[in-house]
Amino acid sequence: MINLENSNFFLPTKQFRELSILLVIMHNSGLSQKSIAQQTDLSGAMVNGYIKNLTSRDLVRVQSRNQRDKEYFLTENGKETLMSSLMHCSAEIVALYSQSRHEVLYRFKNFFDGTSIHKVVIYGAANTAHLVCSVLEEFRNIVISAIVDNDNKRWGKLIGNYVIQPAHMLDELDFDCVVISSFARQNEIYNSLKYLEQEGITLVQLTSLEFYANGKGN
Repeated sequence: MINLENSNFFLPTKQFRELSILLVIMHNSGLSQKSIAQQTDLSGAMVNGYIKNLTSRDLVRVQSRNQRDKEYFLTENGKETLMSSLMHCSAEIVALYSQSRHEVLYRFKNFFDGTSIHKVVIYGAANTAHLVCSVLEEFRNIVISAIVDNDNKRWGKLIGNYVIQPAHMLDELDFDCVVISSFARQNEIYNSLKYLEQEGITLVQLTSLEFYANGKGN
């Protein structure tokens, strides 16, 4: 299921709502319209209207189980439309990811623009860390020493070729720069790491790419 409920940047279009309904029906044909509405975050009236439209286009077939309950099935046309919509949706997401990645790469190039080797720890192993790791791997003068996180549920999991380590292991690692990839706790993490500045470690806050301690890299 593709959920935009927690998104601050994307508003569901008509095509996205249709895709959401088709996905829900594909996974569970026995759901009521009320349940479909709950899973797609749409009103019951809106779901009813979409299902009528999908039925008229031979994408969804409605079958009565009794006087009250109905089942919804994807027709062959519906399955083809669902797959086509998924591919188009995926293509747009990949394009947006690529553009975002390019912008992040550009920001880092303004910082790591020299030839000196930097040993970097990525602090924060949520989804953003995947992007940061991918970008930093493109720099020949950057060695990713580790990816660390405070959440023990993430320890031992992989991001790329790196095993996520406990944040308390930080003092045992060899590095000269920390990239704080966490959005939600960036200030909290920065404040907890300020002592590293006295040791000549550069702290980079990803959201603003503000640079501390040693200033701009070389």
